Amino acid sequence: MGAFCVYPDEYKPRQPKNTPLFRLLDTYYEEFKDVYDERFAKRYGFWRPVTDEVVGKYQRCGNPHYGIARIRCKECGAEYLRAFSCKCRGFCPSCSKRKSLDLAIFLEEELFRPVPHRHWVWSVPKMIRLHFLHHRKLLPMLCRCAWDSLTMFLHEVLDRKDFFPGGILVPQTFGGMANWNPHVHALITDTCRDREGNAQSMPEIGPPDIHGVEKLFASLVFKMLLKEGVISEELVENMRSWKHSGFSVYCGKPIEACDADGRKTLSEYISRAPFSLERMSFNEGSDTVLYRGEHFHPTLARNFDVSEPLEWIARITSQIPKKGAKQVIYYGAYSQAWRGRERRHGILPTKPTELETDTSEEVRSSCSRRRRQLWAVLLKKVRDVDVLKCPECGGKMKVISFIEQPFVIRRILKHLDLWEDPRPPPEPLELVCEPNADYIPWQDDVPEIEVG
Repeated sequence: MGAFCVYPDEYKPRQPKNTPLFRLLDTYYEEFKDVYDERFAKRYGFWRPVTDEVVGKYQRCGNPHYGIARIRCKECGAEYLRAFSCKCRGFCPSCSKRKSLDLAIFLEEELFRPVPHRHWVWSVPKMIRLHFLHHRKLLPMLCRCAWDSLTMFLHEVLDRKDFFPGGILVPQTFGGMANWNPHVHALITDTCRDREGNAQSMPEIGPPDIHGVEKLFASLVFKMLLKEGVISEELVENMRSWKHSGFSVYCGKPIEACDADGRKTLSEYISRAPFSLERMSFNEGSDTVLYRGEHFHPTLARNFDVSEPLEWIARITSQIPKKGAKQVIYYGAYSQAWRGRERRHGILPTKPTELETDTSEEVRSSCSRRRRQLWAVLLKKVRDVDVLKCPECGGKMKVISFIEQPFVIRRILKHLDLWEDPRPPPEPLELVCEPNADYIPWQDDVPEIEVG
């Protein structure tokens, strides 16, 4: 093993144990699990094993005791270690940030077409939001309702049913205070295409048009919920009679084709984490969690919320998506089937990736290596920090191994004086048995004797 050096200039690895979220979970998570069925099951649904799995991974995220990568300079042999991340979706703020940056770069470099885009948002009334909490399979169906409401409106206006825009839809489940609020964010092209590659600009969309999309969306959501058997016809009739339906559709201003920064910002926004560590604080003295919202909250009449620790844990763990759930869904001209057909016919307006056009083992291997080292690419693009530049000689560093064996990790960390002994288990309870004069423990084992 070569000589170890400090981290490259300007690269300061995060210290997850110092964050308020880690301290909160370290103190209260076991108690939260013990009381969940009694206190939170009625509101947030039955206990989900994925919660324990994701929280466990988060508590090991960034901890070198659970896995490290060796990064070494080719020229001088200097090395440093980087701890593994948990890569959890919808919970770990650091890994969620990385995924949103990864998505933004992928969309900008490999998917977006050189046309204007708009930001769309579809929301549902409070009356039916909890159905999406207890039946999470409804979330991708909500995206489908949003997409269908828009395309049905466009087909009616254009009087053509073979034109479709490109859509990137993301189901979000959280509001400004990390409360449960299912809705759909989307980036939609301002241009529609047919299957032959012909393009047509989307018509101007004003308030009356938005109201028409909103009515279509409400109708499709009611139909979907009735089909799934989660609401009744009486409830639907009651909600249809409301002056304000509770459904809403928002359409933003066009983002011009040349505005790469605007598209990138929105791509990160629609795929962001449910909560921000920068706006969260945990006060151990008063056992309270303070969360500052991004905007003024009309229901709370303030821009912050104070919760007790167990309630806050229940709120943020409810945002963890179910295993295998799609977090980003592509429709229309951005769907995989549509792009594949355009490539086969030679009309794809964007450049396909290496991995899509070349199936050789060499290219697949190089793409795989690029994905493994994407953290370095992201830091270079976002913070302008080259973590693979040697701080000793300025040479090029590279990842030479991934170490996961516990005994090897322990030897390395002890050698570097970085090893921390695990927390000792709690002392066993002292059992005290008080004698009971009315019961002799062994009397049940004595056979009965018949007196003749």
